Amino acid sequence: MANTYYYNSNAVPPETDVVDSNWVAYYGGIDPNISTPAELAAAGFYLYVGTPYPAFDSKIYTVTYVWVITGTDASKDYTVVALPLPDAKANCTAYEQANATTATANIATASGYTGDVLTTTAALPALSRPAAIQDVFDAQSAVVTELVATIAAIDAATTTDQLNNIVNPPTGVINIGRGSVGPLDLNVSEYTEFNSTSMTESQTELYVPGTSTVINYGEFVPNKFDSAGNCFTTGDYLIQIREVATSRVIAEFECPLAPSNVDVAF
Repeated sequence: MANTYYYNSNAVPPETDVVDSNWVAYYGGIDPNISTPAELAAAGFYLYVGTPYPAFDSKIYTVTYVWVITGTDASKDYTVVALPLPDAKANCTAYEQANATTATANIATASGYTGDVLTTTAALPALSRPAAIQDVFDAQSAVVTELVATIAAIDAATTTDQLNNIVNPPTGVINIGRGSVGPLDLNVSEYTEFNSTSMTESQTELYVPGTSTVINYGEFVPNKFDSAGNCFTTGDYLIQIREVATSRVIAEFECPLAPSNVDVAF
């Protein structure tokens, strides 16, 4: 027989407030097997009804809860609470630095060159370095450049939701393409999936670097993107999903030639 759990409203911290039926029978002085829910509630034991734990990033938020009693049942009502901004910034900075350290180390390992070889080559003038090893340095430099930009964005953030957008950018699927009118025109495109705890679809935009074209969400078609004319140049079909408030790039890909659109994950 599966064990049943109860909210122990008599608990005094640090005593546990969720107990099983055996605990209630032994320590609570009332046997759930022979007592009604009303009798158990009168003794301070309410049937525990589990509720989903909220998704949150512990670098930025914490969770509090209060008990909600409904008749003879009890459940937890969770609230996600932001950490103090300086603490959240410090956590996010340390997280990004650790990721960059791992990424640069992985690049070095994947290259096959030993640390001694890379260190010795790094001491040479750039023009004297073998191209293959310079490629390793260039890849590592790209990681560092991105890290510096990310830390600058973290420092500039004024809310924890902004921090969350930086370290946990949205993911999803956009149904997109070009060619329904012409190969340089963006088809009417839309998100079919958008996952973020702190950013909405309307807080994003599409940007075409080749023509410096911004395509606003819902400007011509509600809840969708539409360039309303050519936005690409021949041979350059790069497009970005960006956050409107900061112009930070969420995703970047080549817009496919697909008159009926295709799903692109980001």
